[in-house]
Amino acid sequence: MSTIRPLLITAQKDDAMAEQGVITRIRMFLAAPRRRRLVIIGAAGVAYLIGLAVALRFDWYPQGLPGYVYLGLFAVLGAATARRWPVETLVLVTCYTAYTTLAPLPPQLYGLYLGAPQALVPLAIVVFIMISDGGPVVAPAATFGTLALLVILPWRDIVGLLVESRPLSEALLLDSGEDRSVLVAELVACALVIVFALMLRRQRRVAEELAAKNRELTQLRAAEVSRIAEQERTRIARGMHDEVAHHVAALVIRAQAALRVANGQPEPLEQAMRDIATSGQDVLARIRTVVRVLKSPPKTNAAAPLTLIDELEALFARVRSIGYDVDAAVRVSDEVPAEYRSAIAAAVQESLTNTMLHSAAHSVQVEVAEEPLVWTVRVSDPGPARERFADMPKGGSGLEFLADRLASLGGQLTSGTDGEGWTVTAQLPRTAAGTQQRKAAL
Repeated sequence: MSTIRPLLITAQKDDAMAEQGVITRIRMFLAAPRRRRLVIIGAAGVAYLIGLAVALRFDWYPQGLPGYVYLGLFAVLGAATARRWPVETLVLVTCYTAYTTLAPLPPQLYGLYLGAPQALVPLAIVVFIMISDGGPVVAPAATFGTLALLVILPWRDIVGLLVESRPLSEALLLDSGEDRSVLVAELVACALVIVFALMLRRQRRVAEELAAKNRELTQLRAAEVSRIAEQERTRIARGMHDEVAHHVAALVIRAQAALRVANGQPEPLEQAMRDIATSGQDVLARIRTVVRVLKSPPKTNAAAPLTLIDELEALFARVRSIGYDVDAAVRVSDEVPAEYRSAIAAAVQESLTNTMLHSAAHSVQVEVAEEPLVWTVRVSDPGPARERFADMPKGGSGLEFLADRLASLGGQLTSGTDGEGWTVTAQLPRTAAGTQQRKAAL
């Protein structure tokens, strides 16, 4: 018994997987709109023939039974081929309708005659599909309207009146064997076929236009998201570079100095190691600050930031502590907007980092001036150029990031050789900052 149960469970699983596989194949087959449409048309045709068989089973034998069979066959054939071969289908169904309703049928084909409005059903289906699918309108509508008038109206009696030169108004008094209101209703129904086809045609066209606009908006949205993501990646890379590169460079320089005094000079070595530990903690703190800012929204109750002068003095003190002679001249007010203050500090810090990494100089001149129209930052060293870390990969992005940052604020960055040394000059417009402050105040 314990052996049979796992076998039964396995067989049930296999049956379920086989059934699921069949359903999946059916769904894949019906996924194509054209196949799904043909299956629906075929199902409708089968249902129509089943309806005729049921009617015969209950002793309902319609006059002209072959006509009803051929009517269903031509309706299914027309619906299935109207999209693929519209003109050929229209000609074929029109000829069939005209022959079975207007032409004198031989006695052996009397069963094909149905009369209006049944005989117009296949042509109505074909015309409706052609017009609603965006095909021609005039030719199908004219063909259908002409046949509808010829089939529904007592045109033979009307022609007889015209031949006898009698007034056409007498046609309204003729006894055609059918109520006049029924004739009008049949003509209105034929007209509604055209009207509904035109309405569906317009609806589909509007839906296609909306779908195209939606695709366009989706593409624009994807491009916008990609652009924002690229800007965010650049901002994060720039922030990490600004916060880490300068401090790591200073840290490595302190380590090199410690190696030089390691033999026989314990006191300088001890002080150098303390500086390295302090700088390492500072680097870790700054990395954590960047990560914390990326993970959470900014707090509104944060402490007031340092002024630009205080921030620059802290930067100069850090560079002086590793043995550089910094000749600084800072002439700015405390009214510098936060975004411009951060850009000025970043320009000074990146320039000092470049001096530490790419120059043999031990002195650097820094000038930050507030002029009537611009803020100017100028950092220069006497050189000569020398890679402090020869095995470090070349091609950093610090100046590139800085140039992009200044350009976003309307400023510019220039850098190049100055004799044996190197000079970096950054300028930011004060007029743009004033405009931003006025907009923020409003």
